Amino acid sequence: MPHLSVIIPAYNEEKRLPTTLESVHAFLSETGQDFEIIVVDDGSSDNTKAVVNDFAGTHCSVRLIAHTPNMGKGYSVREGMLKAQGEYLLLDDADGASPIAEVVRLLSAIEAGADVAIGSRAKPGDETVVKALSHRKHIGNTFNLIVQSSLLPGIQDTQCGFKLFKRDVAMDLFSIARLNRYAFDVEILYLARMKGYEIAEVPINWTNVEGSKINLVTDPMNMLFEIGKVILGRMFGSYGKLSKSKQRPSDG
Repeated sequence: MPHLSVIIPAYNEEKRLPTTLESVHAFLSETGQDFEIIVVDDGSSDNTKAVVNDFAGTHCSVRLIAHTPNMGKGYSVREGMLKAQGEYLLLDDADGASPIAEVVRLLSAIEAGADVAIGSRAKPGDETVVKALSHRKHIGNTFNLIVQSSLLPGIQDTQCGFKLFKRDVAMDLFSIARLNRYAFDVEILYLARMKGYEIAEVPINWTNVEGSKINLVTDPMNMLFEIGKVILGRMFGSYGKLSKSKQRPSDG
C-alpha cells in the first residue's frame, strides 16, 4: 500500500499538467515513501492522455485512468479516489495552484486527529500567502457565504482543489457521493460532517494559474443548482441513512 495517492482530475490540461506532474513526482520522490500519482482524464479532446503516458514512461508510480465522454470533475475525482491504493488520498488540481509541499500541512492535521484535511485560501495563516484574482476571489467568497448559511457553517473555503482523506474515510464518502460536476466538494464535505468525521480547514499557499476553465457567468449558477440537489437529497433521504461513524467534534 503506498503511503500517499495523489489524484489529479484533468480535462484538456496538456499545457498545465506537465509542470504539475514534474513538481509532484519530484517532491514525493524526495520523501522516500511509496506513492502513486493517478491522473483521471475526463474525456479530453487535446493531448492530455499522451502527456500522461509520456511522463509515465520515464517516471515510476504514475498511471492514467481515462474515460469518455466528459463526465465532470466530480465524477473524475470519485473514480480516482475509489481506485486509489494509498493510505492517504490527496485531491490535487491539475493546474498546480497549491504547491505539493503544502500536503505536509494537511498530513499534520490528519496526524493531529482529523479525518479530512482541506486546503483553505480563505482561512488566515501567518505563514501562508494566497495570490488570487480579485473578481474570482469575490465570486468565491459570495459562493462560500451561501454554502456556509445552507449546508456547511464554519467552513470558509469548500472549493480549493487540495484535499486529503484517510483511506477508509475516502472510501466511505466517495462510495455514496452523487454529484458529478460543480459542487462535488460541497457534497463530500457535507457527507463527512453528517457522518461525524472531523474536518480540519488548513491555511495553505495558493497562486492563481492562468488557463482556468471556469465560466464566471454560467458556472456559479450551475454550482448553486447543485447545492440545491444536496439540500433536496438531505431532505428526501437520497443518500440513505447517514449513520455517524463517530461523534463530531468542532471542525478546526
